[in-house]
Amino acid sequence: MNAELTDPQSETDTRAISLDHVGITALRYPVRISGWEVDPMQSEQKEGIFSLRVSLAPERRGIHMSRLLETLHQWQEPLSPTLLPHFLQELRCRQKAECASLSCQFMWFVSRPAPQTSLPAWLGIQTEWRGTQNGEATTVGYTLCIPLTTLCPCSRAISDYGAHSQRAWLKVKLDWDSPAETVAPREIFDKLQHAGSAPIYPLLKRADERHVTMLAYEQPTFVEDTARRAAQMLIENPRITH
Repeated sequence: MNAELTDPQSETDTRAISLDHVGITALRYPVRISGWEVDPMQSEQKEGIFSLRVSLAPERRGIHMSRLLETLHQWQEPLSPTLLPHFLQELRCRQKAECASLSCQFMWFVSRPAPQTSLPAWLGIQTEWRGTQNGEATTVGYTLCIPLTTLCPCSRAISDYGAHSQRAWLKVKLDWDSPAETVAPREIFDKLQHAGSAPIYPLLKRADERHVTMLAYEQPTFVEDTARRAAQMLIENPRITH
């Protein structure tokens, strides 16, 4: 015998309290990513770590949590900042929500030939796509975490030879009001990897190691210098506004 299944989520709530965000976080799910490289047609399959959230109107008791995963699973296009507004619109429609937001963290691997021997190796760049849609207004953006080397100007100034160097992380967060043109992360990475004393190369032979050691020594940089240099590089690009 088939009993009719009740749906408490669809019941009316009388407390007159809306909720800004309801959803799921830390969801690991396969996704095809595009938009990282300057070539918009280049895409790769990645493991994404998702946060999917929608707003809840005061008269609605709950959202249909399963529809968040259904929307993600049924999405057929690669996920990119350009296509995020369409994905957010789908989330809102399926949940009958005024606002929807998404973040997707993934690792994008960039080919980094060694500076002298040109031997190739992959460098992973931690990246996050994100977007928020409220009514007809949509904001999209991304965050990059770029590794680099900084050599301490104080250490160089007080030493007869050599200087202290360290690994630094440059975290850059960019946002756009859709449908403004999005600057590809590869373009940002190619420029900002030089904001410190030297870029990071995952594979170094002796000739390469000599090159990066001397390069860093000739460009001593405080972390404050690195942050300001990165900001200058971004300000020089008229397409970047936030």
